[in-house]
Order: sequence, then structure tokens, then C-alpha cells
Amino acid sequence: MSRHSSPGLLVGFVAAAVVLAGALAASALRSAETRDGVERELQASVEALAPHTAELFALSSEQADREIRRWAAASGLRVTLIGADGVVHADSWTLPALLGRMENHINRPEVVAARTRTVGSSWRRSVTTDRPTTYVARVVGPPEAPVGFLRLAREDDPSGWPWRGVLTALLAGLAAGGVADRWSRGYHRRAVRHLAGWTDLPADADLAAIADDADRRFRAVREELARELEATRAALEHVEEGVMLLDREGVVRYANGAVAALLRSPLPQGKALVEAVRAPEVLGVVGDVLAKGGTRHTTVNVPDGPELSVRAAAVVHPVLAVAVVLTDVRGERQLERARRALVADLAHELRTPLTVLTGLAEEIADTGVGTEISSTMARQVQRLRAFAEELEELVRIESGQVTLHEEALDAAAVARQVAGDLRATAEAHGVALSVVGGPAPLTADPVRLGQVLTNLVDNAIRYNRADGAVTVRVSAGADAVRIEVEDTGLGIPAGEVPLVFQRFYRVRRGPGGVEGGSGLGLAIVKHLLRAMGGSVALESEEGKGTRVTLRFPTGSRPPDGA
Repeated sequence: MSRHSSPGLLVGFVAAAVVLAGALAASALRSAETRDGVERELQASVEALAPHTAELFALSSEQADREIRRWAAASGLRVTLIGADGVVHADSWTLPALLGRMENHINRPEVVAARTRTVGSSWRRSVTTDRPTTYVARVVGPPEAPVGFLRLAREDDPSGWPWRGVLTALLAGLAAGGVADRWSRGYHRRAVRHLAGWTDLPADADLAAIADDADRRFRAVREELARELEATRAALEHVEEGVMLLDREGVVRYANGAVAALLRSPLPQGKALVEAVRAPEVLGVVGDVLAKGGTRHTTVNVPDGPELSVRAAAVVHPVLAVAVVLTDVRGERQLERARRALVADLAHELRTPLTVLTGLAEEIADTGVGTEISSTMARQVQRLRAFAEELEELVRIESGQVTLHEEALDAAAVARQVAGDLRATAEAHGVALSVVGGPAPLTADPVRLGQVLTNLVDNAIRYNRADGAVTVRVSAGADAVRIEVEDTGLGIPAGEVPLVFQRFYRVRRGPGGVEGGSGLGLAIVKHLLRAMGGSVALESEEGKGTRVTLRFPTGSRPPDGA
């Protein structure tokens, strides 16, 4: 026997109600086999069956016909389902195919009475059988908007016995109990399926026990999440960065205290961002993320406040859509300006001692004494001079003091010119140098583009192996011009690839490795490309080689002040 009690209780209740109605009907039949007794029997039966009738109107006539014929066979009554518009939906005495021939029943006396009093009855001669028949009809569904009507009918039978009413009530109760039990078990299964993830009780346990267990677990999880959320909020209140979370409508659902301090405005939580924040740069990046997703960065100078770095990123969440982080970068900017000033001063101050050292090296060489010493001194002075010049170049580029002279050019032609200039160097190192690719129209500064390619190709030659190769590939796509410089050389350790474009960084090589330069060449390449509106990416595998890819969006122009 199933351990859950809901279906059994429901079926027992329905069965008891039906048997009681049958007992009342049998008592009435025993006292007098009258028309009033038959009517009460039908009323009791229709009251018992009506609560389980609404679902039959959702079925087809054929499906409903099968169900009411079982009722009719069990009770010996004629069972009719009449739609709210009076059209017969199913009738136990009529085949579904013949229902269309039946008259509309909306004006039948028992139906008219049921429309006003919920239950109506009448006694008349049946149009179908031409025999005196008692009819009882009941509204199915709410009286103000009924689904239809359930009508039971019984022909007059003077020879009927008193036990027929009891039998009718019992059979009707069994039928109603079966329907109720099937419905209740289905409801139980659906409820258990939805709560299965929140309880360990077996599926046939009492539904109330399952619900109580699931509720306890849900409350425990909700309380744990609430504690974690509160801890997160408390932690965010202690960070220096401003953090905002916005929904899809652009309303600030959360903002920590740093937001108000950084924006010099009241806390925007609970308000639309466009109403709470007046910085157009912030509104712009948030609007872009809301519309297109992804991540956006910008900077904003708050009046009488700090310079802020703004990062807005899309969030995958049922409610939240964008996360915004505000960072005060005044310290970083001051440090960057101080660093540039230091580098510029260093490059400038190196000029005088280098000039003196150059003169001394020349005088020593002229005397013919210490030739090797003077030669070594001259080489080192030259390295220092090149280092100072690269420092000055980097400072000019980073500070936006470089003037670009743009013109229409062929990137492939510039690449071939650079290859021609470095051909002798490549041959001296035993490296094969080649340029492949057709015309690639581009608007850029030819001198600066040549400087970039010279730096990259020279690196590819110097850090190659004997009998190695350097290939420059130029291609023009629909949206960009690409230039690749690929070598078969020493390669770069994977852990150092992200660092090679930093100023002064030199790849660490083992004993006997190729001597590195100043560590400024790739930093200059990166900044020059940014000034020309391009980008650079580097891929390398130690022992196999390196590929550097330059990308220039078609029609791109360098940003102002680059």
C-alpha cells in the first residue's frame, strides 16, 4: 500500500459522499417508488460526478464518450455532457459520429433551470426513446462562467427494485473514486518530481512530509546565500575601487560606498544610471555593453575630483546585466609622468659623457697604443649611444611628440625595401630572408612602418640559427592589412611571451646564448603601431621559432595625440 495518504483520503471522501447519496436515494425508493425519489437519486449522482466532469470537456468527443459510457454502464443511467453553448459534447446513448444530428440543448428545461439554480430537473418524454424520462442537469464549473452541463437521465421503470438506487450510488462512487484517485496520484508524482532536488525522502512518502523537508532545506540554502551575500557586500565596502551592478534597464542594483566618493555624487543605488551619474564617458561605455555585450574601457576626469579608469563588462545573470569598476589612477599617472621625465633626463644626460668617451677612444686609437682597448671602448660607447637614442625615441612616442606623415603606400613594397636593406645581415648570419604576398594598400607613415619592420626582421635574423629562415608575409583582407614576420630561430619561453613588449625586458637565455639588445626595441614597436592605429601580437615556441603579426584596420588613422 502506498505510504502517501492524499489519494486514499480523497478517494474515500468521494466514495463516502457517493455511497451516502446512494443510501439516501435507496431510502427514498424504499419509501415510495415515485418520480421524486428518482429525481433525488439522479441529483445525488450528478452531485457526486460533477466535480470530476470538467476535465472531460477538455477531451475530444470520442475520448469523453469512452469515459461516460463506463459511468453509464456502472450506473444504468444515461449520461450526457452538454457544452456551455448547448451543443452536446458526448452522450452515452448516442455514437460520437451522430452527435451532430442532435438538437441544441440550451433550451431544455433542466438546462434552463440549472443555469439559474446550479441544478435543474425535469420530467418529459424523451425525443430519442419516446419514453417518459426523468432528467437532472448540473452546472460544471463556476456558475458565472460554466464549462458546460452534466445531465443524468433515467427512464421510468415501475418494476425497479429499491436496491437499484444503492447499486447506482455505489457504482457511481467507484467510478468517481477511480477518477479522483488517478488525478491525485498524478498530482503527487508531479509535485514529488519538482521537489526531488530538495529532499531525500522516497517518492511514495507522504506529500506533506516531502514538502516540509524541502521547505527546511530551501530555507537553509536561502539563509546561507543571504550570509554569503552580506559578507560580499561587507568586503566590497572596504575596497578602494568603486563597484556598481546594473540590471538590463540600466538601474543600479548595487553600488559600494567608494562609487559616491570617486564620482563626487550621492550613492546611485536604486536609481537609473542616467539619472544618478553625469559623466558621459561612463554612460557611453555602459550603454555599449547593454546594447552589444562584451567589455569596454574608458577614462573620465571628475570635476574637482580624481581621474578614473572605467571598466564595464557584461554579466551573465537572470537580473544583472553589467558590472562597472571605477579605479582612481591619479597615482599611476603621476608615477608614469615621473618615469618618463626620469628616462628623458637620463637619455639627455648620457649625451655629454658619451661625446667625451667617443673623443677619448679616437685619441687612443690615433696613438696606436692599446688598439684592442680602444676598439672595445668604441663598441661599448656605440652601444650606449644607441641605447640613449632609443630611450629618447621611446619617450617621444609615449608622450605623443612624434609627428606621423601619413600617405598611401603599399605595405608589401615597404617590406621588400626593408628586406633589401637587411639582406647582407641575413647572409652574414646564414639566414634565408624572403618576402611573400601581393599588393597591400595602406595609409600610414612609411618611415615609421619601415622602422617597425626593420626592428622585427633584424631580431628574427639575429635570434635565428645557421641555415634558418625569416619570412615576411603581407596580405590584404576585407577589413585589415596583415604583416607577419616569422622565423625558425631560438624561440621564446612560454612564460616570457607576455613580457617581451615591456620596456627594458630582455629574454633570459642560457649560457652561450645570443647577446640581447637594450630591451627597448619591441616596446618602441608596440607604441609606434598604436600611434598608427595598428596592433601587434606575438606567438613563439621555444626551439622552433617566433611569429609576430601586425594588423592595420583598413582606413584606420592614428588616435589624436598619439
